[in-house]
Amino acid sequence: MNPTHQHTPTPEELRLAAVEQALIDSEAREIETKNQFAALLSGFRQLELLMRELNPANTPKTPPTDTTPVRLAPTGRPPPPALPSEYDGDRMKGQAFLTSCQTYMRLCPDSFPEEQTKITWALSYMKSGRAAKWAERVFYWEEKNPGYSKFLDWDEFRNEFRKDFCPAHSDVAAINKLESTTYYQKSRSLDDYLDEFVELVAEAGYTDPKVVVVKFRKGLDPQIQNTIATMAYGRPSDASPENWYEAAKNVDQNRAANEAFKSSYRAPAPTPARLTSIPLRLVQQSHSRETPSTYVRPTPNISIPADVDFGRKKDPTPITCYRCHQPGHKAPDCPSRFDIRLLTNEELENELMNRRDVPPAEISLTEIGFEAPKEEDFVQGNE
Repeated sequence: MNPTHQHTPTPEELRLAAVEQALIDSEAREIETKNQFAALLSGFRQLELLMRELNPANTPKTPPTDTTPVRLAPTGRPPPPALPSEYDGDRMKGQAFLTSCQTYMRLCPDSFPEEQTKITWALSYMKSGRAAKWAERVFYWEEKNPGYSKFLDWDEFRNEFRKDFCPAHSDVAAINKLESTTYYQKSRSLDDYLDEFVELVAEAGYTDPKVVVVKFRKGLDPQIQNTIATMAYGRPSDASPENWYEAAKNVDQNRAANEAFKSSYRAPAPTPARLTSIPLRLVQQSHSRETPSTYVRPTPNISIPADVDFGRKKDPTPITCYRCHQPGHKAPDCPSRFDIRLLTNEELENELMNRRDVPPAEISLTEIGFEAPKEEDFVQGNE
């Protein structure tokens, strides 16, 4: 090789040289910023000493003995912003994670002097799931290519992040939903319907206010929509979605207040009278036929079925024995039921069958004391 021949740098070498020069410039700016801060701090200290020398009477010589905590004067510095949550790669949470990262960067710009610092800081929160594997691939690529970064700046990182961790074609899905009836309010509250509608409009990219108002009116509750559309005064313009949103909220709140007013003055429904249970013995005494003097008058709150025929019933007919024709007992309990003259033919045969010591054929009626009954001894209906 000719030593006088000049070497032409490749594009990669030029890029590496540019990155190195940018790093050197960044370090130089950082050192200069530190020096400026040190100079400002030294100036503040000198100013404080000068103020003490000019006003020695205002300088306390002994520390205060009061135990009350000393309140420091406000420095004007805002409170620290919230850090992003750990991200696991869920597509439904991808945009929220990216938004939280950008919010922190805007509130603390001094903490991110370089673009690569922003990217590395965002990757530090991707610790589980698909997000952790994605971060590992980024670092692995940078290890295989030392001196180079996977992403040139934050914008390139954000675009790649959205491709892998945000819902694909979310605008098309939002448009399809707005063109159907699935987004209608129906039985939902107005707040839920309004929140979903605003998100769908933003994802679909609708910018024409008249189109937005038409879509909002179609999905709105018919009663609210009719009330707003027929307002004599203060009707919102069809080219102002915000005015329609506000009018719908007012109508819904007024309707809820009116329902509460009507319910407060609504007469309570009469409660049915409750039937009080009474002891069974009282009911038996009230319906007793033999001892009507023990009848107990029910209280007004006790409901007892009325016996309409109770007063018209007569005394029952006394029981009469069909054997001896005497009142007060029945034939099975008749004291003369064993009188052979009063036995029926069937009972007489059963009596003969019970005598097992003598065959039934050899027993005569005279041996058992049977006498032929006289004609007048027969009872009507007893043969």
